[in-house]
Amino acid sequence: MEMKMNDIMTELGGAFAVTWLIIGITVMGETGAEEVGLGMASFGGMLVLGIAWMVFAGADILPPITWMKAITSEDLTDQDMWTGTIIRLITQVVGAILATIMMVQLEPDFVTYAVTYPDGQDAYAFALWSVVGLIAAGAILGQIHTKVDYDWAMPIAVMALAGIVNFESANDMASMLMNGTGDALAVTIPWLIDGIVIGIGALVGMKIDEIISDADAVDADAE
Repeated sequence: MEMKMNDIMTELGGAFAVTWLIIGITVMGETGAEEVGLGMASFGGMLVLGIAWMVFAGADILPPITWMKAITSEDLTDQDMWTGTIIRLITQVVGAILATIMMVQLEPDFVTYAVTYPDGQDAYAFALWSVVGLIAAGAILGQIHTKVDYDWAMPIAVMALAGIVNFESANDMASMLMNGTGDALAVTIPWLIDGIVIGIGALVGMKIDEIISDADAVDADAE
């Protein structure tokens, strides 16, 4: 489905709010660099994310959620769907950039991306068990998304899986783009590949669920 201007603004607002309130920025505190924000793995972050999904109804906000919806869609050849997916992913980064600009003005002790990562982020490397973990996480997210009330269940899942899935990849992209660093490859590849793997995991979970349902139907007929 092609995105309308209202959808774009909703996605932009959701990404802005989540970046500002949950992800935050890095500042120099009394004990060194520290994050300003609730954090994805926190109870407060879970509540704010749930509220954001209710307020900005229809917004994905987090790149892995956008990829999950795209790859599990009924028609993977739908060009409008893929156009909308790309627009959502870009809009999430723009929302993160706008929120970061505002936070930098509010926090005079902010730490730039280059200072936070003086040696650059670690180069993206293929790790089999990390991929397996992302597929499993995608399967869990996909099942929760399709079977449970989205507004309250998904934030809990995000909080629980925050240590496995990089839900903050749009913010990473925003920080990298704003600072013009040489970490483009290390940041962009996870933004794309991790999200795609999450989507594949959701698709695998959906197919397994279909196989189990078909098997149960056969057993019921046999009885």
